[in-house]
Amino acid sequence: MFHKYLYLAGERFKNPHLQTHLDALMKSDKAPLEELEKIQLERLKKLLHHAKNNTNFYKERLKDIDIDTMRLEDLKKIPILTKTELKAHADDLRNAPPGESLIKAETSGTTGDVFLFNKNIHWDASFRAAQYRGYSWYGVEPWDKSLYFWGFKKNFKDRLKIRVLDFLLNRYRFFDYTNEEFERAAERIRQSTYIAGYSSSIHMMAEYFKKKGYTFDNIKMVKGTAEKVYDSYHKSVKEVFGHKITSEYGSAEAGVIAYECPEGNMHIVMENVIIEEIDNKIIVTNLWAYSLPFIRFELGDYVVLDNETQCACGRAHKIIKEVTGRIGRKVYGKEGVYSTININHTFKNLSFKHGIELAYSAKQYEKGKMVFDIIKDAQIDEDAARSKLISSAHEYFGDDLDVEVNFVNYSEGKSKKQKDFESFVEEDPA
Repeated sequence: MFHKYLYLAGERFKNPHLQTHLDALMKSDKAPLEELEKIQLERLKKLLHHAKNNTNFYKERLKDIDIDTMRLEDLKKIPILTKTELKAHADDLRNAPPGESLIKAETSGTTGDVFLFNKNIHWDASFRAAQYRGYSWYGVEPWDKSLYFWGFKKNFKDRLKIRVLDFLLNRYRFFDYTNEEFERAAERIRQSTYIAGYSSSIHMMAEYFKKKGYTFDNIKMVKGTAEKVYDSYHKSVKEVFGHKITSEYGSAEAGVIAYECPEGNMHIVMENVIIEEIDNKIIVTNLWAYSLPFIRFELGDYVVLDNETQCACGRAHKIIKEVTGRIGRKVYGKEGVYSTININHTFKNLSFKHGIELAYSAKQYEKGKMVFDIIKDAQIDEDAARSKLISSAHEYFGDDLDVEVNFVNYSEGKSKKQKDFESFVEEDPA
């Protein structure tokens, strides 16, 4: 009870609007699709009016849009906002909504580009409320004791500050991902309710516990965020903790876009965002981003939407079927240029055709050659997997790309998220 009251007091101090947002999300949790779309349209119109009246950028961009009579499908009349355009016009987009304090934020810089911005207080509240509603689907409260796999190695002073913050939030954070640290963590896990953070680190710990014969029946939720949750991760995590890894998909710009329900479907937080899929690219409108309006923003991910499935959990929120990868630097063959989505297809094909599920990191150091670092798995026949992976890559890149496959151990010094693809090749001019 101590941590509950401590959390609630801290919540009211840091963001007094959080509980209001959470109450609203809980009320619409099982709302029909028509009601969710009505909420979206009302919030969209309010956002557009604000953007048009308070930013030079949208004053021009929305001058021919009749906001009051528009429908959701009319959103496509507004041009897409690209990351390049965002940075070029940032000063014409930033504004401080009356009566709202601002919170410093930054993009994750997955593609090497970090962007600093300020979030208005309702934007921050909507983000955390979406997380906590997702927690509620698993019987988890935000003040429950947890383990957190996140963060970089820092000096003693930085670590001490973070330890104090984590104490107030009733969580223990891992800075070092070693077998010795996992062994010391076993007792903490038995006292915890949920685990969250980098999926690769959670999987690494599960593999260690599996070898030791440890299992934990007290964990209600294992949440992976910030990096890809590979299918191969689920088996050992479920064996050890009793649950597969639950996915939370989002970004600094959009907040929580979708949260996976216990039935395994990624439900879009329709009350907070409007999601479009154009040429497999996700386009997001954040309905609470007033201080820097993200309207039809090209986030930088490839996705597959599912507008047909009726989830057994009873939620009518639309579904993201799959996040297939980052829109990043191109893959260069000896002659041709390819989308990074071909890498994702290579591994999906390997899984569908041969039942081989691999966790990987792809790197390109020179044109015409790709290096795949595959995380070692005792259940995988490495020679057979290497041969079939090369064959699968050939289906998507032909003879234009030579493939090198290495099987590697987890880095014991891991302290940051694992990237699907990194390119060290200088891009050709457009």
